[in-house]
Formats: sequence, structure tokens, C-alpha cells
Amino acid sequence: MTIFHFPASQIINLPRFNLINTVVLAVAMLSANLKMGIVEGSSVRSKSANTNQTIKGQSGGSIDSQGCGFIATTPNHEMNIKQRVDYMRLTVQASGGQPTLLVLGPNLGDRFCVLGDEVSGLKPEISGVWEAGKYQIYIGDRIGKQHQFTLDISTDN
Repeated sequence: MTIFHFPASQIINLPRFNLINTVVLAVAMLSANLKMGIVEGSSVRSKSANTNQTIKGQSGGSIDSQGCGFIATTPNHEMNIKQRVDYMRLTVQASGGQPTLLVLGPNLGDRFCVLGDEVSGLKPEISGVWEAGKYQIYIGDRIGKQHQFTLDISTDN
């Protein structure tokens, strides 16, 4: 078997293609990919592939989540993050009750619970760095009541 070695300048037919051009091209492609699809989301009640999303639904349920209120049997929203996101914020606003935000994933055993309190105006919120993987998001209620909610997902600082 013969292995051929060609310099990059011959492969793409540019006389002065060098390492700097390669780095600039790679950064430009990475930047374009980041803008086009960091997060792939699918919701039980809404579908979207945008990084900034608003999901509406009904909070609460019959399942005691053991510390994060009562939740539905299925997630209110699921999202699959393709690659690490340096900043993302989830904020819940409910029409009543005492809303909770429970996020499971991306690794087995990962569990993040945020309770709405008077300081937050009963708006549970979590923000920070999000690693790649699948997340299940439940909007619960501390005492099991059901209310309309809005979940805002944003990558804007």
C-alpha cells in the first residue's frame, strides 16, 4: 500500500496556505457551528432547536420528588446539549403556588433542585456552565398544586 503525502497548499490549491490560515479557518468554522446549534431541545409540549426558548405548561404533579416538590410522571422539557455551554439560565414563573425547578442530568445521579422563595419572587432560577448531555427538566410545586408556568431558557448574559 502506498501512502501519499501532500502539503496542505497542494490539497486546497493555495500557494501560501500555512498554519495561521488553518487556525483562522478552524476558528471561523467553530464560531459558525456554535451560533448554528449548541442546544437541541425537545419539549413534551413544545419543540424548538433555539438556544433561547420559552416553554409553557402545567406545574406540579402526583410524584413526590423527595425534596423538590411534587412533579409530573414525565419531564416538562428535555434538552440535549451537543457541547458545553459556558452560560445558560433557566427561570420559572408560575401563575400561582410555590414552584420548583428540578433538573436531572447529564450524568446519572446529577440532580439540581431550586425552590422558589420570597427573595426570588417565587421564580426558581439556575444558571451557569452546562456540560454536554441530556437533561430532564421538571417544573414542580411544593404542595402538589398545579398551575400554569413559563420556563425561559436563555444563553444571554
